[in-house]
Amino acid sequence: MIQAIQRRLAARQGQDNQSGFTLIELMVVVMIIAILVGIAIPAFLGARKRAQDTAVKSNLRNALGTAQTIFTDNQAYLATATMVTDLGTEEPSLTFQDGATKSTAAKLISLATAASSGVATDPLDQIILSAWSGSSKCFYYRHVATAGVAGKSGTYWNTTGTGTDCQASNAPAAGWQAL
Repeated sequence: MIQAIQRRLAARQGQDNQSGFTLIELMVVVMIIAILVGIAIPAFLGARKRAQDTAVKSNLRNALGTAQTIFTDNQAYLATATMVTDLGTEEPSLTFQDGATKSTAAKLISLATAASSGVATDPLDQIILSAWSGSSKCFYYRHVATAGVAGKSGTYWNTTGTGTDCQASNAPAAGWQAL
């Protein structure tokens, strides 16, 4: 008989026993999740901006490589309008435009050619390329093919932040770094 009573009590306790989490336990879990999200989102956004900047730099390197091929074929860069057309034909994955036109995307490259000597009748031995990154930066690449007046040939890069028109004709005058 005692065993029967014990079985009934055990069965009754199984029916009435509502196990679950307390409000405090649930709040602790929510707080832990909030802290983890607070740590993860800034790290994700930083990685996203770095990826956007890297994509722009890669596009500019590809455009510059193609422009250097044209320079090798002609022993000079072509006039800006002709370079836009020829680069568009040679590198169809990118869109090229005149240096006075603003770049608004990573694959939209603004370019300008000039003589590094500053003399209009000298061969065009300098090209400036610019492209806008989704991280709100404008990246510039400049290549000087001959020593020119400045005595500096080579490839240089620069960047500007928000508030500027991202076009090759607005390239900064100073702050260029060797690539």
